[in-house]
Amino acid sequence: MIIDKSINWDKVYDVVVLGFGGAGASAARFAADNGAKVLVAEKAPEGHEGGNTRYSGQNVGYTPDPEKFRTYYKQLAQGFHIDKDVEDTVIKGLSNMKDYFSKYLEVEPFVFGEHPNDNPLSHTADNQTTATHPEFTNSSASELMTVHNGMFDSALWTVLRERVIDRMDNIDVWFESPAVHIIQTPDKTVVGVQIKRKGKVRNIGARNGVVLSTGGFSNSKIKIQDFIGEHHLAPVGTLYNTGDGIDLAIEAGARLWHMTTYNSAGIVGDLTLPVHEGERSIFQPADIDAKEMYTGSIFLVGDDGTRYCREDIFSIEGWFYNHGQWRTPQAPIKPYVVFDQKQYERLAKIDHVPYQRALKNFLISADSVEKLAAKIGVETETLISTIDMFNSYAESGNDLDYRRAADTMERFDATHTVYALPMVQSIAQTHGGPKRNGKAEIMDPFNNAIPHFYGAGELGSNIVRIYQGGENLADCLIFGKVAGENAAKVKPDRNNVFDDNSDVTSGASVKEDTDLSTDLKKKYTVKLDKNQFLGVSSAGMGNDIVVRITVDDDLNLKNVEVLQESESEDYGKRAIKTLPKIMVEKNTYDVDVVSGASSSSRAMREAVKNALDSAKEFHSK
Repeated sequence: MIIDKSINWDKVYDVVVLGFGGAGASAARFAADNGAKVLVAEKAPEGHEGGNTRYSGQNVGYTPDPEKFRTYYKQLAQGFHIDKDVEDTVIKGLSNMKDYFSKYLEVEPFVFGEHPNDNPLSHTADNQTTATHPEFTNSSASELMTVHNGMFDSALWTVLRERVIDRMDNIDVWFESPAVHIIQTPDKTVVGVQIKRKGKVRNIGARNGVVLSTGGFSNSKIKIQDFIGEHHLAPVGTLYNTGDGIDLAIEAGARLWHMTTYNSAGIVGDLTLPVHEGERSIFQPADIDAKEMYTGSIFLVGDDGTRYCREDIFSIEGWFYNHGQWRTPQAPIKPYVVFDQKQYERLAKIDHVPYQRALKNFLISADSVEKLAAKIGVETETLISTIDMFNSYAESGNDLDYRRAADTMERFDATHTVYALPMVQSIAQTHGGPKRNGKAEIMDPFNNAIPHFYGAGELGSNIVRIYQGGENLADCLIFGKVAGENAAKVKPDRNNVFDDNSDVTSGASVKEDTDLSTDLKKKYTVKLDKNQFLGVSSAGMGNDIVVRITVDDDLNLKNVEVLQESESEDYGKRAIKTLPKIMVEKNTYDVDVVSGASSSSRAMREAVKNALDSAKEFHSK
C-alpha cells in the first residue's frame, strides 16, 4: 500500500512487530531493550498466541564447535544454495546460544549432550548424539538444549512471553488484531501497517521498522496447494498460521524463498490420527509407544488401496530416505491403515485420548473385504491383492516391496470383521516466505533490502532443505534478536511522513482511543471468601491457569474452580474439566494426568498445589 504524506496515523510507534510467537516476542523485547517503543500485533486471541513455538518440542539448536558445524550445516542443505551472510548469522547465533539462554532468557540451559542418560531423547537408539543426521560429517557439532529437562510443554514459550511482560512499559500487545496491509512511501520504504482491530482498520506508523514474524502457512489449504503442491496437509501446530505474512510480503515487493520446504510429524508413514475440520491434528504422543500402528496385522494403503511405503520406519520430521537423498514423500489424499479383528483389539487397549477418540469417531468396519473396499472407495480386487501380498510377506518374513521388518508383520485374517482408519498427512511448519539477509532485512526480487522491513522466524526461515533439529526455534531466537535490534535503530530516511506532534514516548498520536491500549495484562482480581485461596500455574500449553479452591478448617479440599485458562480445545480442556472433581473426591492435587493432556494436567495440579500451599501458610499463622 503506497501512501503520500497526507495519511492520518491512528498511532505511531518506533517499531511494529507482526506476530506474537517465538520470533515476534524476541524481536519485540530486543527492540525495546534498544530504546524503541514497540507494538506487537497478533492475529490470535489471548491465550492462543505463541505460534508454533507454543506447540513445538521446545528444543533449541546449539553448537560448541561452529566451524565443524558449518560442514554439517551445508550437508543438511543437500547441495541447495545458502547465502553466505545468512549462514554466518545462523552459525554465530548457534555458537552463542548457551550465553543467549543465560543472559537474555535468564535461565541456565539444559544441554542434552551434557546429560546423555537423563534427557528427553535418552530413550532413542543412539544416545551419543542429538544430531538429526548422525551419518553426516561433523554431526557431533550439532547439539540441542532446552530451558529445562522437558519437551512439548510450552516451557520456552512461557519464558519468551515473560520477557515481553517484563517490558510492558515499552511494549504494547494487541490480540485479535491482524495486519491487512504494509504501508510504504513511493520509494518502497516501509513506514507502517494497517491493522484491523475491534472492527476498525487502523493506520499504525512505524518510525524505524516493521518486523514480519507472522508464522507460516501450515493451515492454509490454498497456499499448501499453490506453494507445496499437495492436496491438503493437516496442521499439528497452531491453527493461526494461515500465511497472512506471505500476502503482506508480496504486497511490499519481497522476494520469496524456500516455499516448498516443510516439516511434518506423524505416527506411521508420517500420517497422523484423523480430526474434525478446524481442529489440530495430533502426531505421535511423546508419552506412549504406539507400535500397534505398525506392528501386527496392519498396513497402510494410499488412494488406490495399495501399500505405498514402509510402515515401521519413522521419518525424520516428514523426510524419508530416498535413493541417496532425504525427501518429503508424496502425500495421499485418502490414506487408510487397514487391520483385522485381532489388531483392532490391540489398538483398543491404547489408553490415550487421541487414539480412543479416533477409534470412536472415525473407524470404518465391515464384515468382508469387499464391503470394506466399497466403504473406502477402492477396487475390491486391488484391496484383496494387497492383503494377499502382505500375507505372503508376513509368512516369508521378507517384504519385497518396502523391506518392513519381519517381526512387525503378522498374517491378516480376512475371515472376520475388517477395519480401516482414515489418516491425514500432517504438516508441522512451513519455511517459505520473504527472503532475508544476515541482518534480517527482507529482500526485493533484485536482492536489495526493502527499507525498514525485517523478517524473523518460520516465515521465510533460513532452513533451505531437510529438517535441522532445533534450528526452527533457534531461527526465532537468532533472527528475532537481529531483527529487533536493527528495526530499533533510528533511520535517517523517514521522509517526514509522521506528524511532528506525535508523542514518541507514549507511542500514541490519538491518546483518547482506549481501543488502542495494550491487551497484555497480568493482574488477577478475584474475590476470596473465608477458606478460599488462589492458585496460578504457567506450566500448561496455554497461558496461566488460575484456580480458586475452597477448603474446610482442617484443610480438606471441598471445591476447585477454574477461573482462567486457555488450554487447547482438543485435549487440554479435558484435563481442565475432569481433574477438579477428581481432586475434590480424592482430597489431593496429586492425581493421575489425563491421557493426551499431560501438560494441561500438570499445570492444573501445580495451580491447585499452589493454592493449597497458600491455605497451609495462612492457617499456620
